[in-house]
Parts: sequence; structure tokens; C-alpha cells
Amino acid sequence: MKFTFSALLSAAALFSVTSAVVVPGADTPEFYLVASSGNSGANLLPLRTNGGAGGYATLTGSGPIGKFYFYQGKLVAAIDGSTATQRPLIGSVLGPTGCTTYGSLGFTQGSSSNKCARYDSFYIRSNEQNSQLGAKLTFNWVGEFYACGSAQDVWYKVNPDDGPGGVSPCNRIDLYTVPVL
Repeated sequence: MKFTFSALLSAAALFSVTSAVVVPGADTPEFYLVASSGNSGANLLPLRTNGGAGGYATLTGSGPIGKFYFYQGKLVAAIDGSTATQRPLIGSVLGPTGCTTYGSLGFTQGSSSNKCARYDSFYIRSNEQNSQLGAKLTFNWVGEFYACGSAQDVWYKVNPDDGPGGVSPCNRIDLYTVPVL
């Protein structure tokens, strides 16, 4: 039996978090990250851990839909069919004045060769107006995530006017948790 992601999202709303999948030793149950946006092209799309430009995260690429959890306070991406995990990063770029304040959202096993890659500052924040919406992913408690280009590659920006250059349009998105059942 094949389910669409929207059917899975609807089913998740019917069940409580107590029936969610919990990885042994994890701080949270497993969850998906789903985009919420005023742009209908990016709204209610699941985050894919790779398949975007350069292997980075995307909303519409060919990569697998990510399953995530927190382990010892750090965001982890589970790899289907494996006990291996990936850790998230913001792939900032080295410019003439240092590392940029923006970068693509990516996932890696081990570390990246990108000297400007930033790790370990991913958090989830409860929605203060409606706790049933899940929690919102943040990076370092500042900035926002954006879906950019035709493949809806996911970027992080401190300021809305930051890069990436040559990739448009970029629409702001929120990434909310939805439990894996």
C-alpha cells in the first residue's frame, strides 16, 4: 500500500506523540520536518536530506524524506535501513571578509571539507500561539530558512537580503516537526 506524504501528514495529526517512533537513548521521538510557507510551491513539503544542489537539503529533490531526532541535545538525521546517522550543517561560503552569514542546509556523516561549515546550533522552538502545530526548527536562535530556486533548495540566512547569488526566487519557510508514526 502506497501513501502520499499529505496522507501521512493527515494521519500523524490523528495520533498523539506517544505513539511516535523513539530511537533508544534519544532525547525526542523521531520526526519529519515539513515546510510551512505563504508560497504555495513550498508549503507542506517534507525536507529531503539530500538531492539538492551539491547534495544539500531540498524540498522537491530526489533525496529521501528526512527522519530526525535529538540525541544528547544535537539534531540527528536518521538514514533509512542503517544505524548510521548524519549531522546537519549550514554550508556557509568563504568570502573576501570571512565566512558568509548564509549557507545551504546540508547533512553529512563525520565532517565537511567546507571550512565555513557550521554545526551544532540547531534547536526546536515550540509554537507559542498553537502548540499543536509542532515545533519550529531554528539555527542559533536567529535568522530564517528559505526555499530557493526551482528545486526549492533549503538555505539559511541571518538577513533576508543575504545570498545566495544567482538562485531565485527565495521564499521564507518555517520547518515544523511532524511525528514519525
